[in-house]
Amino acid sequence: MKEYLNFDASKGYPTGRDLFYECTICGISIPSHPDVSMGCKCGNIFIDVDYGRVSIKREKEIKIFRENSQG
Repeated sequence: MKEYLNFDASKGYPTGRDLFYECTICGISIPSHPDVSMGCKCGNIFIDVDYGRVSIKREKEIKIFRENSQG
């Protein structure tokens, strides 16, 4: 079950092994703390592991959620 979080992008994007970024444009979800660099299908979200950067093109088109195994 997904638990969506409220976040303030001006303070940075939260990361963690249990947090995911969901692109509302292409519908792809990616881990916020991946082992390799990755992005969503449409390019709205990209995480560069080598430089420790999260790049979001359209902030209003993402959601952040915690994957909850209960329920």
